[in-house]
Amino acid sequence: MQLIRWREQKFSSIITICMVVIVVLVCVRLGFWQLERATHKQQQLASIATLQTRGVMSWQQMLKLPSNWNKTGLLVELTGHFINDEYWLLDNQVYNGQVGYDLLALLKPNNETHAILVNLGWIKAPLSRDTLPKVTLPKHAFTLTAQIKENNLTAFSLESKTNNIDLPKRVQTIELNKLSEQSQQLLVNFMAYRQGSGDAIGIPHYTAVVMSPQKHHAYAVQWFLIALACVLVAIFASKKRTHNEK
Repeated sequence: MQLIRWREQKFSSIITICMVVIVVLVCVRLGFWQLERATHKQQQLASIATLQTRGVMSWQQMLKLPSNWNKTGLLVELTGHFINDEYWLLDNQVYNGQVGYDLLALLKPNNETHAILVNLGWIKAPLSRDTLPKVTLPKHAFTLTAQIKENNLTAFSLESKTNNIDLPKRVQTIELNKLSEQSQQLLVNFMAYRQGSGDAIGIPHYTAVVMSPQKHHAYAVQWFLIALACVLVAIFASKKRTHNEK
């Protein structure tokens, strides 16, 4: 009988050790992942800072940059016309605690065949989800300063095949190829986020790096502390069990 009880206790101890090891390994892995993310954010911020030392570039100056450069972070002055009634409302955008949309529109720079998708900023959502905000795009030539974002755009999914009479359309995410197909316009392979203060069109609020490296470091410390706490609790529980068995 004692042998059976000993075996049960031994098996229980092995299971507990395995669970503790798994939890600790997962926590440590998550901690190192947060450190990797912090390093990536630091590199991204440094890259953006370097690009912005060039100041605000013209559209033509930006197009002359090497094609293999990642243009994310460049500040560019854009002048052109919005393509009438071809805009989208990016859903679930929060500004100062209020829920609304980001207004996405197509701007065709002067003397260009390709248009660029521009995030014009945040607009307040009506009380009812069944109602979309009323949007009026400028009809005249429009000039704005924008920050470029290339790659890592969120995937954009359309509910079904649509045509121009269905616009404007509420959307959840962004994919330039789908927008190009829907609008039947040629688009450049990056987008622009308007900078500056808010106006009747929208309130720019884009931040290139949402979570700072310091916050990633803080999360890493939390995961490592959880791993340490798990080990200490396991050691304390093991000693207590041994003491009770004597």
